[in-house]
Amino acid sequence: MTSRVWTNPIDEHLTAAGHTGYHLRQDSHYTVRVIHDGPDPQRHLDEYARLLRDLGYHATVEQPTDIRPLRLRVTHR
Repeated sequence: MTSRVWTNPIDEHLTAAGHTGYHLRQDSHYTVRVIHDGPDPQRHLDEYARLLRDLGYHATVEQPTDIRPLRLRVTHR
């Protein structure tokens, strides 16, 4: 069974690690998306993904589309 994922703990983990310049979107009870607002989003999203994976989350970088930016999809394993 998949566990629910909420924006508040994700935000707390990223902030505690010193990350800034991102925003979070709650897409469902089971999925949060992280979008980096500054320069070099790929590098930042990769850093966020490593941190969140170490904390037990499943984090996947999703490529941009015509209407959606490069983003990180976060769920529980």
